Amino acid sequence: ETMDKVLAMDPRSVDALTVSASALDLAGRKDEARAFYERALAVEPESRFLRMNYAANLASGGKLREAVEVYKGLIEDFPEEQGFYQYAGIAYSYLGEFGPAIQYLERAVAIQPTPVGYFNLAVACEKNGRPGDAVKYLKLYLDDTRGESEVNVRRARAELGRLEKQAPPPRPQLAK
Repeated sequence: ETMDKVLAMDPRSVDALTVSASALDLAGRKDEARAFYERALAVEPESRFLRMNYAANLASGGKLREAVEVYKGLIEDFPEEQGFYQYAGIAYSYLGEFGPAIQYLERAVAIQPTPVGYFNLAVACEKNGRPGDAVKYLKLYLDDTRGESEVNVRRARAELGRLEKQAPPPRPQLAK
């Protein structure tokens, strides 16, 4: 209600538009929130914060292709921001497009290795038929699980065990 009053006085108030969008987003009113993000972006199209929240709104509202496009724009403008690659990779994973997902997730961990990054990369590799790479990234995930939930760590260990059992044995080397 307060933001409505502010917007009545100044319909281009980025602060009021952003607060309204955030509140609606948290309430699960994705479409209404998106409209406020779009109005705010019309005023400040270069805003990293607004663009990031807009992309998150699109992704959480099931508009993954649109979210990927926003993340790509953010990556173009902020090429060293690990999170944008991570989010683009996750969106591609949800779309079932694991090739691009892996490319973005690999770039994310190259910029800043994180347990979550390795975990997401392991999942994408497994779903893309690359169990050996999934094993490699699960091991990297398990090397540093600070801040990770014990449930996720147990699941990762179990998945690693399952994948290691499935992995084909190494090919014998021919004698020279």
